[in-house]
Amino acid sequence: MGPSRFSHPEQGVYLVGMKSYGRAPTFLAMTGYEQVRSITAALAGDQEAAERVELTLPETGVCGGAGLFDEPDAAQNSEGGGCCATPATLQIGIGATASSGGC
Repeated sequence: MGPSRFSHPEQGVYLVGMKSYGRAPTFLAMTGYEQVRSITAALAGDQEAAERVELTLPETGVCGGAGLFDEPDAAQNSEGGGCCATPATLQIGIGATASSGGC
């Protein structure tokens, strides 16, 4: 990976995520974390750490997860498992209307 792959012609400017998997919507978070880690090390002056790859991807290229975000895994939800509870609905009230008029 290395920061040179993400560098921009302007010094100190880097782009992450854009150059991974051809801008695919299935951009892996682990890949993004590795890109940011590498650039952070370069900015901190640790070139050895910046060039080192600390990423292990699964053979399938899929890092698990629930699949589609709007269709969570039914097996986990029916058993009450998973790492998170069902999200609670947050009711946000409406503020007072702004008064009309000048200063």
